[in-house]
Amino acid sequence: MYTIDEAKDLIIKAGLALVEKKLVARTWGNISARISNEEFIITPSGIPYDQVNRDNLVVVKIADCSYEGNVKPSGEKKVHAAIYQNRPDVNFILHTHQNYATAVSVDEIDKPFAPVARYALPSTKKLVKNIVEVLKRSPSTNVLLMARHGAIAFDRDYESAFNDALKLENYAQRLYDEVAEEKTAHDESLPYLDDYAQMFGHGSEAVEEDEEAVKLIKLKNTLAARYQSVLRPMRWLDVTLQHFIYKKKYSKLKDQH
Repeated sequence: MYTIDEAKDLIIKAGLALVEKKLVARTWGNISARISNEEFIITPSGIPYDQVNRDNLVVVKIADCSYEGNVKPSGEKKVHAAIYQNRPDVNFILHTHQNYATAVSVDEIDKPFAPVARYALPSTKKLVKNIVEVLKRSPSTNVLLMARHGAIAFDRDYESAFNDALKLENYAQRLYDEVAEEKTAHDESLPYLDDYAQMFGHGSEAVEEDEEAVKLIKLKNTLAARYQSVLRPMRWLDVTLQHFIYKKKYSKLKDQH
């Protein structure tokens, strides 16, 4: 585990590296580091990675996810806490939205290189439950996929976790190339992934300020649409909820600037 200063510096470094490698878009994804058997530090909610600093990182209790101060921690703090509880060897966690790993997660089928947690809306108890199920059936894994949402890499330190995330993307791209490249695409305008549903919803338009994020998110959704195992787009209710959450969160972000 890390000292508080070490953890904060590595989380800031990891956030910038995830953006550079295009493993996340916007403020999505999250990063944490264990600082004791009782606490971890995690990225704040709704703050871009280039604005994350030592003062807005949040110390969270593993047992109950409580925290002090006015900065709200990532909405996925319970996922991180569950991993730390179930894996005492883990000291660093990266939740990414990487392209190919996310695309091949849509069928909810375990891969040779990573188990897959069944779909649940982000930041919900059901998602935590589904992830714990994966940790119990695959107790030695250092990566997992969350169906339609993204990936988690977790390991003994920052370097190992980041390498796990990069290896996961390489393996996922190979799988994608094997099964999807020559297939006829499903309707690419339909939402297959959480972040696409959040950004676009039903009949909505993405905000113009996020041109690079829009390109990345459209690419990811296209990959999912072309993946052989995709049988259906996301449910109407899930898409509506995702877009509602996105609009609410984005309106708050605009108010802060």
